[in-house]
Amino acid sequence: MKKLIVVTCLVLVLTLYNYPIFDDKKITFAVIFLCFVVLIFSIAKLYYPDEKDYDSFEREMDRQHQYDGIFQYTEKGFYIKQKNNSEFIKWDEIISIYFFSVPTPFSDRKQSGLEIITGNKSYEFDYTITPGIVKLEDQLSLHLPTWDMDSPTVTINNFGLEKTKLYEKNLL
Repeated sequence: MKKLIVVTCLVLVLTLYNYPIFDDKKITFAVIFLCFVVLIFSIAKLYYPDEKDYDSFEREMDRQHQYDGIFQYTEKGFYIKQKNNSEFIKWDEIISIYFFSVPTPFSDRKQSGLEIITGNKSYEFDYTITPGIVKLEDQLSLHLPTWDMDSPTVTINNFGLEKTKLYEKNLL
């Protein structure tokens, strides 16, 4: 990118030095205009690189799907490691899993995450602050094969809490 800027500046300087090119002012103005266009876009690309291209997005998603975060997985369940303690949740103890979404008063975005309910306790994991939640979702869908992606979203209260049931254990 820097080489392109240098070459464009060199062409611009030579064009201005040898004004007009081929004794034609229209060609000279076109060359000067094209040099300015190339310079503007090159400098913008240099200072504001597009980091959201497809390849970088794919690399980031691959990393997210491999990252354990606060979770450690086994054949029988998974551990949640927080601060100084660790809790184990067995796959067969999970009764239901919900996707939740709550509007936040401080922005237009919603806080969203997963709620996992076992026979003993309920756990909530937020998508923005829970390290490893993408891999947790993958592991849950792998070990609980009756994952329901077509379940309707239900509004729970006046504050706008929405829940979608992703999994419910068949208790029969």
